[in-house]
Amino acid sequence: MLYRLACALAFSLFAAPAFGIIGGEADGNRHPFVGAIDVRPTGRTIPCTGTLIAPTVFLTAGHCADFFLSLGITQASVSFDPVFSDLATFHTGTIHLHPGYRSDPASNRRQDSHDVAVIVFGQAVAGVTPAALPAAGLLDALGPNALRPQAYPVVGFGISRLLGGRDGGGPRDIDRSSAGTRKTGDWRLMSVTPDWVRFDMQDARACTGDSGAPNFLGDSRLIVGIGIGGDSNCETMSANLRVDTPAVRAFLSQFVTLP
Repeated sequence: MLYRLACALAFSLFAAPAFGIIGGEADGNRHPFVGAIDVRPTGRTIPCTGTLIAPTVFLTAGHCADFFLSLGITQASVSFDPVFSDLATFHTGTIHLHPGYRSDPASNRRQDSHDVAVIVFGQAVAGVTPAALPAAGLLDALGPNALRPQAYPVVGFGISRLLGGRDGGGPRDIDRSSAGTRKTGDWRLMSVTPDWVRFDMQDARACTGDSGAPNFLGDSRLIVGIGIGGDSNCETMSANLRVDTPAVRAFLSQFVTLP
């Protein structure tokens, strides 16, 4: 009942519609609008994640864009195939980073409420219906009573397996070969602040490569936040930037029509 109420209110409020997930499951084509950014031109190997929010506009984390722009690279390619590979279909576009973004060390990214960027493609992505953005201040409008009972699926292309440590002894490390498959898992709400929405990851943990990974409200297409930062062992990743804030909306309004 609360889920239906929350979704009904959410959709009445808008006019129109770097993690793989450890402990999650293969997403297949449940969220075809979630894509992987090919970061290999920057010297990295694990893709970043993001979401198609308009036929030609792809939303991701600002620090993923900074990987490129800091090297003078102004374009990036994105695949929406369930598995990222050289055989995937790629869409190339121009990178736009929020002008307020601070290029800080990873440990400070969770403090940057301007850690957001878009990639604008030259042509519409065929066959993929974009996800939906929330209305201004939607999470505040819904309030904790409507928000807390919901599940918040996270979808990303990052690391999905750890090696060593409690799983096999020795130093714990990420398995770089496990990245590149679109995976999903459900999170539960912990708190909402003016810029951030924080979740209890429980059995589905975000990891390297899930930067920019979206969280959705229940089984809707509505994005409530994008993944920004977490710890090096992929144990906690609660820093998710709200996309219904004035700062994020002012930036996105240059590229999409907002609800």
